Amino acid sequence: MPRHGITVKLHLRRFESSFGIGKLMASSHFSCSLREPLGKLGFMTRRDSKQTKTASDRHRALPAFGSQHPYRARRGRRLLLTIILTTCCTLIVTLALFLRALPQRNRAEFGAIQVSIDHSGALQSLSTGSETVGELLGELGLEAPQYAALSHAESEPLVEGMVIQIRPLRAITIIIDGSERRMRTPLQNPWDILLSAGISIHAMDKIWVNGALAFADALREWTVPAQYIRIRRAVQLTVIDDGARSTIVTNADSIGDTLSEAGVSLYPTDQVSPPLETAPAADMTVHIKRALPVKLLVDGLTIEARTSAALVGDALIELNAPLFGLDYVLPSADSAVHADMTIEIRRVSEDIVAERAPIDFALVTQLDAGLRLDEVAVRQEGRAGAEETRYRVRYANAVEVERELIETVVVEAPIDKIVAYGSKVEIVGTVPGTDLGYWRRVCVIATNYDPESQGGSHATATGAALAKGVIAAKPHIIPYHTSVYVPGYGKGAIRDTGAGPRSTPFWIDLGYGSRAEAQAADARTRYTWVYHLWPPPEKIIHILPPWRPSVSYPSGGCSG
Repeated sequence: MPRHGITVKLHLRRFESSFGIGKLMASSHFSCSLREPLGKLGFMTRRDSKQTKTASDRHRALPAFGSQHPYRARRGRRLLLTIILTTCCTLIVTLALFLRALPQRNRAEFGAIQVSIDHSGALQSLSTGSETVGELLGELGLEAPQYAALSHAESEPLVEGMVIQIRPLRAITIIIDGSERRMRTPLQNPWDILLSAGISIHAMDKIWVNGALAFADALREWTVPAQYIRIRRAVQLTVIDDGARSTIVTNADSIGDTLSEAGVSLYPTDQVSPPLETAPAADMTVHIKRALPVKLLVDGLTIEARTSAALVGDALIELNAPLFGLDYVLPSADSAVHADMTIEIRRVSEDIVAERAPIDFALVTQLDAGLRLDEVAVRQEGRAGAEETRYRVRYANAVEVERELIETVVVEAPIDKIVAYGSKVEIVGTVPGTDLGYWRRVCVIATNYDPESQGGSHATATGAALAKGVIAAKPHIIPYHTSVYVPGYGKGAIRDTGAGPRSTPFWIDLGYGSRAEAQAADARTRYTWVYHLWPPPEKIIHILPPWRPSVSYPSGGCSG
């Protein structure tokens, strides 16, 4: 069997002494070399390829522990070697674990202390025997950076648990009311930065950190590193409101916001100087000119408004109530504006209006020799036409104020009614109870008169003396000199005209020579037929007007 040589090497890296002697900077090597003892015991440490591998040679190389049992002797020596190696390794590992388990507090008792170094956010803990911060930095090969800050002076002694911070300096920009200031500091919290820069914060100051609005009481708890800090100080303004003076301390963005925060109400037409969008500045004076209250009547609405204009026309522009076309305003546009005045806009419009009206047809009469007197025949029915009158109408607030005639046109012509009247005169009969022929009879209301009723006058329209047989009538009904017969009166002739207007033209006045004669004849007012006796006079009324009764005797008429 081959002979074996075994080398055991243990590496203990960086274990710290339990007695505070520091740390082992290089690896400690523990070697257990049993080559020489084994060689002395007759073992070969490595194979020798030059040895003779015959049975006799192997036999001569065996140790002389016994000739009867050489194999058992070799097994015993190997077992003994294994036990020795295992025991040595166990002791070494146990010692290393024991040293690492020793409490840290015991190290300071032997001259080493535990400190930490925070270098730009990287934290490292170590044990050192250095006495000052500067010595420790030198031991570690660190120098105080040019653009960094140490949390402790280099001459400050080290103490157990000390944390040494190395912070790089950061560029910080601080702007106060537009004035810019730059600085370098290792600080990150905005409150600490302002405090280190000697900048005080007041209650009404506004602060922006990295562009975000911040409250003063929240700066100490600010977690984001500050790089840009802007501060706007509060300012005091003087406000003159229609002569009333007051002061306002503000940090608002504009004059408008300042007045709103101060509870100063503004109307859209109030005038503010400087303009509302102006940023407030120290010792600034704000003037407010209040608009005058007015009442605007427009389009059926009553609007309570305010205006700062001096003239009514300018007030309408300011109130966005312009005039269009023919519109006008009361009072006039050049009138001065005063408080509580009423301004009325009258909306004027024009329209073309067409009015349709009927046109009555005309009555056309014709004499017809084929018809007997007083016979009537309608030759053509009449029909009304229509005419259209066009006006230019002007309205003020929807009420018509003016109308101008443009034209009148006939849109449909009327059709005349044509009536034929008979012109053939002939005897139509005899007066009842007589042999007197007549060619017309007319129903009339009959009265009587005498010279006494005429103030003693016997004069008539034709010059005949008033006496029985003289009859008065309307000449357009019965012409003068027409011979007539009146039942109950007798024969007579039309020699006089009726006095004044009557309620009906169908009236006659029977003449008597005296009052006594009239009374003897029992003359009274009555309806009666008047028979036109043959022969007819030279003048004949062919067409008589429509018959109507007397107002005094509306139900009267002639019978038979």
